[in-house]
Amino acid sequence: MRSDYVIKGSILSEKSYGLLENKVYTLKVDLKATKLDIKAAVKDVFGVDVVDVNTSILRGRVVRKARSKKSGAVEVKLPNIKKAFIRLKDGQELPAPVVAAPADAAAE
Repeated sequence: MRSDYVIKGSILSEKSYGLLENKVYTLKVDLKATKLDIKAAVKDVFGVDVVDVNTSILRGRVVRKARSKKSGAVEVKLPNIKKAFIRLKDGQELPAPVVAAPADAAAE
């Protein structure tokens, strides 16, 4: 699989920021990508060495989107998402967003 199609983006959540302390990065990847594809894509795109790759698939939930008087509620299924948890070699890191403390908290 082509490496530019494998990585869809990064996942920014409270859990992913907690994992950054352990040098574990969370990426959104293609559903058909294997662990070897993900490892090769990260090496090609970012130029870092990957030690470990763990993946999980989040199943899309069913959401009630709209209601009308005649047809009632319309249910839509959200798409499935595949997440990859990537551990890098010591001393290497990805360009990840850094959350700075608010100015009010730093002043106190």
